[in-house]
Amino acid sequence: MALWKKGMWILLLLFIPAGGTGCALFVAAGAGAAVGIGASEYIGGELKQAYAAPMEKAWNAVLEAADELKMKSTEKSIDNLDKTRVVKGRTYGGKDFEITLEALGKDVTMVKVRIGVFGDEKISRTIQETVAKNLVKKG
Repeated sequence: MALWKKGMWILLLLFIPAGGTGCALFVAAGAGAAVGIGASEYIGGELKQAYAAPMEKAWNAVLEAADELKMKSTEKSIDNLDKTRVVKGRTYGGKDFEITLEALGKDVTMVKVRIGVFGDEKISRTIQETVAKNLVKKG
């Protein structure tokens, strides 16, 4: 029992330095334990969620989500090292959107959603939920 308590303290200490961003949760949960790693984080108009998926798989899930939600993409970009990808456009309701994907590791991708200048948490959550659904669907 004492060993179990010690292990829980170690996990708790992992969460403190990461500021609850989900990185420590990834370490604790292990790779591939779930599609969404840790809690999503809505700060400054941007909704962030890390997924246990490689960049290409997450990219395809984001593009499929945009199609499903009738979002019109006007710009797609991939950086030279393929560590960051961005899709921009307009939502069905006419609001500008930007979805940024960042490779956090070989099999972990951070997806950031911003709607308009100040953000829209409800639309952002719908997009993230659709991305997660598409990742699960693709297995």
